[in-house]
Amino acid sequence: MGRAWVGRAPLSPEELQKIGPQARKWAAEQILNVWRRGKDIDNPRALWGDELEYVMVEFDPSQSRATAVLDQENVLHRWNDQVSSTLGESPEYEAMDLQPEWQNFSIESTPSKPYTDETRDLLNVEKNMKRRRALIRDLLGPTQYPLTIASFPRLGTKGQFTTPHYDTLQSDVHHRMVPPQVVAPGLRYSYINQQVLGRRKRPVGLHVPIYRDCNTPRPFLDEDCLAEGALFGKDSVYLEGQAFGGACCALQTTVQAANERDARWLHDQLVILGPTMLALTAATPIYKGYLVNTDSRWDYLTASFDIRTQEEEFKFLETSKPCCSSPLTRWSSNRVYLSHERPTDISNACGQVQMDEPAKRQLLDGGMDESIASYFSNLLWHDPLCLNQDAIELSSPETTHMFEKFQHGVWKHVHLKMPEASTGAGWRIEFRPMEVQLKDSENAAFAVFMFLLSKAIMAYRLNFYIPIELVTESMQLAQKLDAVTKERIWFRRRDWAPGGLNSVQCNPQHGCSQSQMEDTYALMTIDEIINGEHSTLPARFPGLVPIVRSYLLERDLLPNEEAKLMQYLNLISCRASGTLPTPARWMRDFVAEHDDYQQDSVVSEKICYDMLREIVNMNEAD
Repeated sequence: MGRAWVGRAPLSPEELQKIGPQARKWAAEQILNVWRRGKDIDNPRALWGDELEYVMVEFDPSQSRATAVLDQENVLHRWNDQVSSTLGESPEYEAMDLQPEWQNFSIESTPSKPYTDETRDLLNVEKNMKRRRALIRDLLGPTQYPLTIASFPRLGTKGQFTTPHYDTLQSDVHHRMVPPQVVAPGLRYSYINQQVLGRRKRPVGLHVPIYRDCNTPRPFLDEDCLAEGALFGKDSVYLEGQAFGGACCALQTTVQAANERDARWLHDQLVILGPTMLALTAATPIYKGYLVNTDSRWDYLTASFDIRTQEEEFKFLETSKPCCSSPLTRWSSNRVYLSHERPTDISNACGQVQMDEPAKRQLLDGGMDESIASYFSNLLWHDPLCLNQDAIELSSPETTHMFEKFQHGVWKHVHLKMPEASTGAGWRIEFRPMEVQLKDSENAAFAVFMFLLSKAIMAYRLNFYIPIELVTESMQLAQKLDAVTKERIWFRRRDWAPGGLNSVQCNPQHGCSQSQMEDTYALMTIDEIINGEHSTLPARFPGLVPIVRSYLLERDLLPNEEAKLMQYLNLISCRASGTLPTPARWMRDFVAEHDDYQQDSVVSEKICYDMLREIVNMNEAD
């Protein structure tokens, strides 16, 4: 979620309102300078990397209890001490970098150096992930383990769910379910919480639909919800506080494109692929010790960073259209396409997307085209969450302080990163919707697949464009229970590639009907998108895995190399077809088959303990 906080405290919401117009002007000037320096850069090196987030868990066999370990700061100190003491003498410690995360019980790891597209690097991803997990394990206590789970299943339950234990009954009004100690000690995270709550003027409250099993009470009434008198929360699990969204973990990949043109094209195609990959990696079926009726975390992240007042929320509900969620929600799916090479019938932005018009005019006057100016003016429409006096005093056209304050307070599911003079990094695209997987082999498979798919997109100029409003709709569908096998999402099935690759798409000489030719995009299953449509018509979409397989076979691979990479593709293929369960489905099945489960949607302390222990065993055997 960005860099640690340095310097003085942020300005208040009232102070931000006053400085806002000038801050946007400075930020737009800095954006233009970065863009001008980087717009002609051409760096063909195919560098890429991943980010993995872990939940640190302690197991107490005497109590059959698993708890989240609130020890991020000490773990990072121990890591820094070990790295410093080796002074480059041990290559083992060069495997990764560690960073803090929003929640005090989580930590983020990345490979210390970017990967290349060489086959040896592709095959090294899984080894690197295993090494990173082992190194983090060494920093923890003897009964503590780093787990790649998307959320801690019993966060916010009655009783103990953290180590050390803090009594939430003694917490302030904004932390009734989760103690404030869950937030990482870094000032940046505390300030973000303060700014969100300060503007909302009330706690973040989420109602998650309960999963109805045979013995689930009808109606189901969460006692926390009843305590607030919120009768509209019937048949919902009530989650109060940012932790239920902010504490979720993800698998992210970042790919460097050769130039701005390729980066903008890749950005747009990955925006469209977001719902597909969210459904494929679904891993969040349990909140506050209950099975819920959704499988993914995305909407709860969105709600956790919703800074609307109650009046603004009511007004939005009265006037909104289905295509876009609240403009004041800082965590959301993308609303703007970047490439001006998109098809002429595809608009560059959602009709309701909010943009700062003076900033947009400044960017256009500075030489940007409509698409990229819309992208950044949408970012600048939001107030910066953590702007302080230091950034104001340090702001100049040659720095990026002000731009970063805006950028680090808005999170979309695909993120454009412009070239950095300080690091030599080129144009990069960060892909953010995937949920972290239970095993390193699975995380490696999805990371490698996304890199190879990105390379195929740029090499073949694959065109998956659909109206961007349909991406938002698909992100909602992709979060539903068992969406990977039960839902259809919007995807392009015609005119998806130029030249030879288009031999499988519809054209008049194949005898396709007019209606088939007009069906450029449609609601498709995840299996059809990943493995191809089950049709004998020449117009069938062949599937993303077959496209990546074709791209991969153009490389000069040894038999063992090809076998390993094909194993990753087969994992993606089987996940899409339903023959391999998502982590969410695996967790649901584990709970349902547990001897202690009463078919009442309750994931007890014992069930949670056994499930997380089994995840440890899976990784040790992997």
